[in-house]
Amino acid sequence: MTQKNVPGSGDTQSVRRRKRGDARVWRRGRIWWIQYYSNGIQHRESSHSEESDDAERLLSKRRAEIDTDTFVGPAARRLRFEQMRDALYADYKANRRKWLRASKDGKPYICGVSHLDDSFSRQRALTITTSRIREFIVKRQADGASNGTINRELALLRRMFNLAVEDGALRTTPHFPMLKEAPPRRGFFEYREFQRLRQELPEYLRPVATMGYYTGMRRGEILKIRWDSVDLQAGEIRLNAGETKNDEPRSIPLLSELREMLKIEREKNPDAEFVFVRSRQPIASFYKAWKSACARAKLPGLLFHDFRRTGVRNLVRAGVPERVAMAISGHKTQAVFKRYNIVSGRDLKDAATKLESYLGKQRATKRVAGRRHQNGDNSGTIGESAPLAGKQARVN
Repeated sequence: MTQKNVPGSGDTQSVRRRKRGDARVWRRGRIWWIQYYSNGIQHRESSHSEESDDAERLLSKRRAEIDTDTFVGPAARRLRFEQMRDALYADYKANRRKWLRASKDGKPYICGVSHLDDSFSRQRALTITTSRIREFIVKRQADGASNGTINRELALLRRMFNLAVEDGALRTTPHFPMLKEAPPRRGFFEYREFQRLRQELPEYLRPVATMGYYTGMRRGEILKIRWDSVDLQAGEIRLNAGETKNDEPRSIPLLSELREMLKIEREKNPDAEFVFVRSRQPIASFYKAWKSACARAKLPGLLFHDFRRTGVRNLVRAGVPERVAMAISGHKTQAVFKRYNIVSGRDLKDAATKLESYLGKQRATKRVAGRRHQNGDNSGTIGESAPLAGKQARVN
């Protein structure tokens, strides 16, 4: 309590000082405002009314929302899609995500964000509800986008909301209905197909295809190999952190054919920085050359990435332990690794042959045992009963 002089008199009046943390209503100009606290954070909000009763009702509403844990602060109500998108770009830049790329004019972009811009730009975050997300899905399907592509775009939007929650701008995120994706691609090369395709490829691409078939490396990893990463004496390629998709270093063993191939490439381009070059320049895209070669080899639809599936399958067929095979291929999880371990028609036929051989041996063993029984073979428990029978005869 404090003492305050009342103007026009010598009396003092007891005035109760407002405690810090108390809610209140006050007028600023002609508009009434409210002030309240949630989790120790002060919030001020305009009632947009010239009547104090309207401000009191708004304050009571906010108090009830706080008590029932349904309160959404003014900052969350003001948050827009563009702010969440900027936070996503900042997160990708801070963590050096490889999906953050630069256009020709140097402007950063993330694949898929442009489609989110088309549907959600200038919208408040709280208006992006599950129903609005379903509308986005329908629109993208009408555009011809695959379920996998749509899921990747939804993952970006979900990351935006998660960052907003981490930053305290939002309390919750909407539900994201993800789509069922098509089964993983099953393309792979048999050795004869690989040889046929290699013959049809331009000469400068044959070493690239050979490296892909024998190692299962990603195309981007192969094209970025520098000579200082190749150790022909030790027989391995060492990929440093930042040169692989998952940013983890790994070593690739070199078969004898690859060693000889790399020696030839070194002799052809002794001053080159990169292993695989064309006209002394690193090889970039070769989509048209690849597609034309596949058509001539009568292998339409196969992708360079199918070499990766082939490499994983060959490692498994060779009996390499799964842990070692994953270290060579660069797969971090067993789930993804097993998706690449494709079972082919040849694998099924080999399995049928092995089963038939096993059952044949079982049948042969059973026939041999049957013939022994017919010929009076008294081995085993049958033979053990003979002395007992003779003893019983002497007792009688």
